[in-house]
Amino acid sequence: MLIAGIVIAVGASSANFAYFEASRDVHVNVVPDDLELIDLKPMQPYAYINSNGELVIKLNEHNLNYINGEEWFGKGVSPDSLYVFEEVFAVSNHLWEDTAICVTISYSGDGGVSFFTGDYTGEGYDSLTFTVPHGDFVTVGMILNSTDMVDGDSINGDLEITADAGACP
Repeated sequence: MLIAGIVIAVGASSANFAYFEASRDVHVNVVPDDLELIDLKPMQPYAYINSNGELVIKLNEHNLNYINGEEWFGKGVSPDSLYVFEEVFAVSNHLWEDTAICVTISYSGDGGVSFFTGDYTGEGYDSLTFTVPHGDFVTVGMILNSTDMVDGDSINGDLEITADAGACP
């Protein structure tokens, strides 16, 4: 009888599995940009995380980090100028799997805004795509072009940042 039980157990373990269905709960916290598995970290005083957890880049006196009376904070950019800001924010990849991510950054709005990674080499891109290896980060710089703008104009818009699993093609 014991031998028959063992034969049945061994025979049952070699069966082909076809289907399984189960219901499970899913819990996802929405956290500020600097606390995510793929996080956006401000690197300069004019970049910060607001109360909604969003990365904000604000070069005027309405910046939360602005200290009234400190001349070096400034109130904006000059007309007909080109400003290059290195390391405005960083994008990191702290996924628990050993997976790189492909990040794309684009801007929509008023004025000329372009991006670059690392040190400025003379080039900026309207849309920027780069790979962030697992456990690493990439710094993003910005170029603000106020050509043909006058005092009182502003550069306002939205950054769209997307990340997909895997290295960029």
